[in-house]
Amino acid sequence: MSDPAPSMDLRARVLDAIARKPAYARPAGARRRAASLALAFAFVSAGAAILASRPGSGPPPAYVFTLFASWAALACASTWAGVGRGRSMLGRPAVWRVWVVVVTPAALLATWLLVAFAWPLTLRGASGPENHVVCIGMTLLFAAAPLVAFAALASGSEPVTPRLAGAALGAACGAWGAAAHVLVCRVTDAEHMLVGHILPVILLVAIGTFVGDRVLAVRATD
Repeated sequence: MSDPAPSMDLRARVLDAIARKPAYARPAGARRRAASLALAFAFVSAGAAILASRPGSGPPPAYVFTLFASWAALACASTWAGVGRGRSMLGRPAVWRVWVVVVTPAALLATWLLVAFAWPLTLRGASGPENHVVCIGMTLLFAAAPLVAFAALASGSEPVTPRLAGAALGAACGAWGAAAHVLVCRVTDAEHMLVGHILPVILLVAIGTFVGDRVLAVRATD
């Protein structure tokens, strides 16, 4: 996921654009990002709550909310480390974003295992391919709102590693989507959690890479 170094001409255009573009005050920028995150997650959580209100049996509520809280905390950490700008106008260091891409799916998996072992009955049962397909789609759907919101805020802002920035964005938004989807899904066996809940986060890394190249990258203009 390494990106080619930008040309000297592109660097000059980026520096010129930065010099001409009025900068938001740091508190204002932080408020904008926080508001976008809050609105995006409110949207997916409201949808999850509506869908979760349908009748039927499901996993223990304590399991659901423990996993939801754990994954939401991981999503916050991934967003801070991989999406936040930090003190640099070029964003977080590349190594941070690599860690977000690699660690986020692994941390979601490890956290789920810890929660599942606390409620071992949730590991029983078997799910069919149709359950996997539905949950992959739902996780992608729940991740779409924060992905669009953050991509719009960061459009044309990555001159050096846009694909890596997009991959980190995809991982963070995948964590948000996975957290929201926990409130909806009633299937908890191991195969389903791996395919229906963790795999979509990896797919979102790929989607984020594409978004980074097409949306986040700084484009040279004539």
